[in-house]
Amino acid sequence: MTKIVYILSDHLDYSRLICDDAGPGYANSMGWESIKLADYHQINNYHIAVVDNRVHENELGLIKKIIEDNASIPFFLKIVDPFYENRDHPYYNFLSDMAKVGNVYLLSVYEATELTAEISNLYNDRFITLPYPYLKDKEINNVARRKTKILLSGAINNVLYPYRYGIWLKITRNLARIFFSILRHPGYTELDSQLSPAHSVIKDEYIAYLATFKYMLLCPTRCSIELLKFNECAYAGCIPVGLPPNSYPEDIKRLFLKLRLSNFYSDLLNIFFKNNTSHNVKKLRDYLSETHNPKVLNAHLIAFVNENPIHTS
Repeated sequence: MTKIVYILSDHLDYSRLICDDAGPGYANSMGWESIKLADYHQINNYHIAVVDNRVHENELGLIKKIIEDNASIPFFLKIVDPFYENRDHPYYNFLSDMAKVGNVYLLSVYEATELTAEISNLYNDRFITLPYPYLKDKEINNVARRKTKILLSGAINNVLYPYRYGIWLKITRNLARIFFSILRHPGYTELDSQLSPAHSVIKDEYIAYLATFKYMLLCPTRCSIELLKFNECAYAGCIPVGLPPNSYPEDIKRLFLKLRLSNFYSDLLNIFFKNNTSHNVKKLRDYLSETHNPKVLNAHLIAFVNENPIHTS
């Protein structure tokens, strides 16, 4: 049996993360064991190692040493945000530098775009995309009553989330606001221990809150990537409204109710005054359960390593 370990930072307070896109929560969702960097001597107990993307700049030297000292183990450096704005971030510079090390691979939770696409070219056959795992037992069913509104949540940023920002502008400036509920972003408090979150509706509490709404607005960023929010929409049983990611097949993309900025009011009327059933939710859940099951993702990862062995020269 192939044993996979997830390596965590010694310095980050993972309990302050607003979702399980990193840290021990992500490792658990994939069915991996996790260890702190300080326990790196345990690496030899595993066949594959994945390094969390939330590591501190001053830990990068130790990570490089661990990788070079364990040349027979494939190490996957996890990458998340693909945006060009991260070009000068120490971790992304580290990813580029490590591409020349034969036992280093890149694991992206999103399809390669922008900066990730540039870096992936350095890795050639050592780059894999594994979307966030979908956990069937997180699904919420039998909700007695849902608010007939569209929940808009997440960062309001015109550069990274132009579609969400455009919808937010429309609904905060006219009577269309009555069809929506807005949950502001809680803030990235794990980056600054002095900050307090704007609210505590995070992780499972966020999914439970989503489940009180019939619809959820989804924006795949300017890169059209499959954010964790798409899984959370399915967990909560919300009908997806807005834009699907490029990674979804066409039949799944068609499940999203249109809410175009150019046809905003007519699309809004179609959403609320046509008979929109929950079939959208079931089909989305079935698709994610089949393709994003952690067992399926782990099988892909192991097969990938077998097909692309460590470079020895």
